Amino acid sequence: MAGVVLKDVVKRFGDVVAVNKVNLEIKDKEFIVLVGPSGCGKTTTLRMIAGLEEVDEGEIYIGDTLVNDVPPKDRDIAMVFQNYALYPHMDVYNNMAFGLKLRKFPKDEIDRRVKEAAEILGIQELLRRKPKQLSGGQRQRVAVGRAIVRHPKVFLFDEPLSNLDAKLRVQMRAELSKLHDRLQTTMIYVTHDQVEAMTMGDRIVVMRDGIIQQVGTPLELYNKPANKFVAGFIGTPSMNFLDVVLKKEGDSLVLDGQSFKITVPEEYKAALEPYANKEVTFGIRPQDIYDLAVSKEMLRQDGNVIDATVDVVEPLGSEQIVYLTCGAHTIVAVFDMQTHVDVGDTMKIVVDTDKMHVFDIDTEKAII
Repeated sequence: MAGVVLKDVVKRFGDVVAVNKVNLEIKDKEFIVLVGPSGCGKTTTLRMIAGLEEVDEGEIYIGDTLVNDVPPKDRDIAMVFQNYALYPHMDVYNNMAFGLKLRKFPKDEIDRRVKEAAEILGIQELLRRKPKQLSGGQRQRVAVGRAIVRHPKVFLFDEPLSNLDAKLRVQMRAELSKLHDRLQTTMIYVTHDQVEAMTMGDRIVVMRDGIIQQVGTPLELYNKPANKFVAGFIGTPSMNFLDVVLKKEGDSLVLDGQSFKITVPEEYKAALEPYANKEVTFGIRPQDIYDLAVSKEMLRQDGNVIDATVDVVEPLGSEQIVYLTCGAHTIVAVFDMQTHVDVGDTMKIVVDTDKMHVFDIDTEKAII
């Protein structure tokens, strides 16, 4: 087993800098997820670790070994691709055994490893089927099994669940997490789906335009985003961002959105004081907005009630997503089914200011 370290890693494609000065330390046996929008550099980073792309600048270590010039086959890694990359003319057994045969493993060792991996993944009865006879989820298990039999130092996953339907993705997420617990191997997983990242990763690396924005546990990224991009990318539905002016009113600081005012809690005043009378971005998650009619206890927080008009209601069974208009602002809230609203209704909503975020409007960095 081994950790992975990237030091000042740069990758260019012509004039485009795909990965820009990435520094990252992945611990031994850690499950780490690289997440970000398309084109952010996450797959390129994974391919450089695998040796499928050359590093233009910087160093990559697997364990204590500098691997910049080590060919992929000698890096002791196993990669699972988005398209599974199974050989259509071979059955499942031989797809899983192929890499070991190339490395001249003894026949009985190959048989033992393949059957062991098949048992872990629950595909023993599929070993004599061809890929075309398998469902998407079964093909995915075979691709993972082909990686498992290698007993590599590091597993690399490149969006392995993106071709599966929604229900199967949820099931496979849980199975990959259990697999990591069982194998206790370093796993690096690339996805554009922040739900996958939040549910699977020990830590998450959020990337944008080839630059790491923040590294942390799922809850650290959710509760303490480093900037507006991370705050908007992590969490579903996305955080509300409202441009407001921070004003002093007597001893209080107030976020003035023209059509509403939010009083800043005492514990945040020191951090926000330097921004008095300046424009800032107020962030609040949909889950931290409540219907005042069914959340009377929230009244203890003075100065956080907003009058709003209902634009769209999306019932989801156990909860509902409600799109609201307040002056020039659009606000998304998640309410439980106790709240009964229709399009066009006016309602009072209350904001949990203990969980609010404020961002510098120019740098987009988090102030609180």
